[in-house]
Amino acid sequence: MSALGGGRPLRTRDVAGSIGGCFGPSERFCPSINDSEAEALSRRVFDAHAHVHEHADGTVHNHYHRHEEGEGEAPHGRDAAGDPVDEHATRHGEPPLHEHDAASADVAVLSARGLSYAYPASDGAVFEDIGLEVRTGTVTAILGNNGAGKSTLLSLLAGIVRPTAGTVEVEGRALASLSRRETAQHIAYVAQQQRIPHLSVYDQVLLGRRPHLTWALSDYDRTVVAETIDRLGLEPFSTRFLDELSGGERQKVYIARALAQEPEVLLLDEPTSALDPKNQLEVLETVRSITRQGALATVLVIHDINLALRFCDRFLLVRDGTVVACGGREAVTDETLSATYDVPFCVQQVAGVPVAIPLDGPKDEPSETLRDERRRAHGRG
Repeated sequence: MSALGGGRPLRTRDVAGSIGGCFGPSERFCPSINDSEAEALSRRVFDAHAHVHEHADGTVHNHYHRHEEGEGEAPHGRDAAGDPVDEHATRHGEPPLHEHDAASADVAVLSARGLSYAYPASDGAVFEDIGLEVRTGTVTAILGNNGAGKSTLLSLLAGIVRPTAGTVEVEGRALASLSRRETAQHIAYVAQQQRIPHLSVYDQVLLGRRPHLTWALSDYDRTVVAETIDRLGLEPFSTRFLDELSGGERQKVYIARALAQEPEVLLLDEPTSALDPKNQLEVLETVRSITRQGALATVLVIHDINLALRFCDRFLLVRDGTVVACGGREAVTDETLSATYDVPFCVQQVAGVPVAIPLDGPKDEPSETLRDERRRAHGRG
């Protein structure tokens, strides 16, 4: 028995079916693997975990039970002399994700220039000449009507689809020049619709390490998974399956799996859809917290304007393939929202937080009437 599959033997199709979920549903971004490759990966994962989960007496310990160190081995995280070793710095030449260097704040880690995209055999472009900079330590919201192309734009930023014109760069490198593995080391993408392989929470998060895996899991890989689970408050659920969790808990697992990739950029497609208000607040507070605490930039597609105003730092408003406005909260005004959604809006402060209120009537009604309604909404009429 192996605890890797949550207390049952892991099947080849579990591994093969769950690989795509590590990056999102697109086969172009994460191609399927054949049976022999899946079997090899399964053996690698079994070998890496056998000493953690199963003992000679047949007892199985949970995922957080530390294995006994062999004779002559240096303790985890220390060299032979007993001095601390930064495994992440050794492997990647940079500090771990959770150790945020303040000097890296406000750095444009992801940028799009002259970005255009048209579906194959389509007469018109979905986007034309889009420009965007995503900065470390900030949460950027993409706002727009249904069908405005928000999810398509997110897919372009993730490298899932290629633009017909323009470039996307991550840390100064063109996304088109990176392999899928390299892209996944920099950018984590959580799709709106998830494929859910029958694995435990721990193993779901463990899949996030795939872009960094060599022959077997290292102590550092296990540490990243354990710390990520702990940071998102998922430790009590680590051995449970996803179909046993609530919607909010599952969404946190998807985010944890993405964070286990240790990306510089986190892309979320409608992370609060189908969640109740309590879980919406919890998920977005988690996203904002990990973005500000870690060397991370987050971009999310969201329909709730007021949740975006509460939790996001920057905003990109799009309509019909063009940018209506881009910037901080000052970019979200009565006029820009009205132009984006084709209905009149009034933005006012409630308890120190801007709130967008849609007004009755079509956008093109007489301007004097709109001014009167906005005065009443602001309490001035």
